This record gives sequence, structure tokens and C-alpha cells, in this order.
Amino acid sequence: MPQLAARLGGRDSYSDDLLRHVDPDGAEYFTVKATGQSGMSHSGLARFLGVTHQRVSKWVKRVQQADPAENSLPECLKPFAGCDLVLTGYFDIEGRNILADGFCAAMIEYYASYSKQVNKESQAKAQQTLDLIKHLGMRLFIHKKTGWKSSSRSSSSVEDNFELEFEAHRVRFSVREILRLEKYPELKLAIKEYGQKHHCLCPKLFSDTHDAMNKLLQGLKAREIREQNKLSRSVSLRDHYDTHPLIDYSTLSRLTTNQIRHKDKHPVEAVRIAFELYLPEHIPQPVPIIENVYTADKRLRKVAKQRRLKAGVQLSLFTDDLKINPQLL
Repeated sequence: MPQLAARLGGRDSYSDDLLRHVDPDGAEYFTVKATGQSGMSHSGLARFLGVTHQRVSKWVKRVQQADPAENSLPECLKPFAGCDLVLTGYFDIEGRNILADGFCAAMIEYYASYSKQVNKESQAKAQQTLDLIKHLGMRLFIHKKTGWKSSSRSSSSVEDNFELEFEAHRVRFSVREILRLEKYPELKLAIKEYGQKHHCLCPKLFSDTHDAMNKLLQGLKAREIREQNKLSRSVSLRDHYDTHPLIDYSTLSRLTTNQIRHKDKHPVEAVRIAFELYLPEHIPQPVPIIENVYTADKRLRKVAKQRRLKAGVQLSLFTDDLKINPQLL
């Protein structure tokens, strides 16, 4: 096992090939440094689900041995019938195969929605995490745990670097648009409904909610962030954030909305609960301000158009219409 992560130690530690993170409850996550492929250990997934290690192993064996065409697996597990469910060539600190992220997500969905053989606390945790996974995708959820980020190759040609920059921009643009067009209005409406129900002053409530989110993520209120970066009050701060901070704000907005609507939590309290679910160990720190996402969009579109005309071909990457695609998350 040349890639055995036997020397991994501590809650967040490294080997030559893998990033590892362990939650306080023992849930264990891995990401392959070179590719971003991710997964969980057998024991880590078992601890997360609140079931025995043997039960997870039993499901792995049953799914692997199932007939892809005809089987009695739960619906969420059927797509994995007869498949290899592990990250080939990578192992946890006990020398066991690491279960691939897609299968882990399916197991979480099973225990959140189907199984009656799990305690209510574990099922509630699985349901909360399932909402995150549906919003982020399991791989990005694990990337947030292990701290993995993609990086451009320094040896890439100018053409490759532009394509990488353009693709990274596509993701950033999509996340920003999802936050602006979906998550922000959803949260605003949930706060308005709560204010009407409890006779609260909605504009103040909305301001307090966003201040709470900014304070927990950055340690500063929006006014303080603008002052620190010498930005006017008319500037939308989130137009100047990179992809990962935007994902954080988008996910916290979704979870906060859920807490307000389904748990009838005060919006500020809902932010705190959402934060504990999503980033329980986060230390507040300022988010770097970068080029406005819409200014960057115009700049990159212009360059892409010039490159198309110069090459005389339509490169698939440089589409005229930058569509919003949640799958990019």
C-alpha cells in the first residue's frame, strides 16, 4: 500500500497524498491532494451516522455485490449497485479503503430518509447534513472539511492559464448569481414572514441578521468591512468576494432560512445555529476583497471573444452565454 496514510496524526493532518479532517464526534474525511477526489473512512462514516462499523461494512458489501440491473436496494443506493465504492489506491490510517464521496452521500440520504435502525439524534444530524450536501454537493462539503483548494499549475502555458482563470470565473459567477437571485431573496422573504408573524421591525431585523452573519464569518459588520476596505455604502460586498466565501454566505443563507421557516427561530439565532452546523470550528477572519465579479465577467468575455476571432474557432469553454449552473458547486 504505497499510498497508505499511516503517518497521519491529529484532527487535521497531512500525508504526501491525502488531506484529512476529523470532526469532534469522530467523523473522518479525506481528500486526495492532487485531484480533489474525496471520501470518508468506514469508521468515520459509521460514527457520523451513529451506527456500528459492521453495519457500514455490511452495506458496502451488499451494494458492491448487488446486480446493477435488478436488486432490492433502497432507491438512493441503486445507482451504486455492483460498483467499486472506494478511492482506488488510497487508504485511511487503519489501512482500510476510503469510501468515495458519492456513496457516502447516498448512505447519509438513506439514514436520513429511509432507515428506522438509527437513533433520532443521528437521524436529525444526517437530515441537517443532507440539506448541506444537496446545496453544496458531497465533494465540496468534504473539501470544506479538509481545506482542499484547486491550484493552477505554474508551468501552464498562457493559453492554459487563461482557460483556468475563465473556468474559475464561471464557478464564481454562478455562485454569486445563485446567492443574488435565489438564496438572498429566500432569506429576505423568510425574515419578512417572521417579522410579520412576531410583530418585529423588518428592516432592522434584516440588518441584524446580516450583521450576525458577517460577524461570525469575518468578525466585522458590513459597515466596518466597507470602512476597512475604503468602499462606499453603495457597493455590494459580495460582488467582491471569491468563490469560497460566496459559497459560505450562500450555504449559511440557506440554512438560516430553514431554521427561520421550519423551526420558527429568531433570524439572528437562526444564523448562529446555521453557523454551528456548517462551520463549527471556524475562526472569524476578514475575507479578501477582489475584482468585482461583474467587472471581471466583462473583461474575460472581451478577452475570450478576441481569442475566438483570432483563432477562427468556437472554443467550447468560451461560451457567449455564461449560464448559471448549480452543478458547478
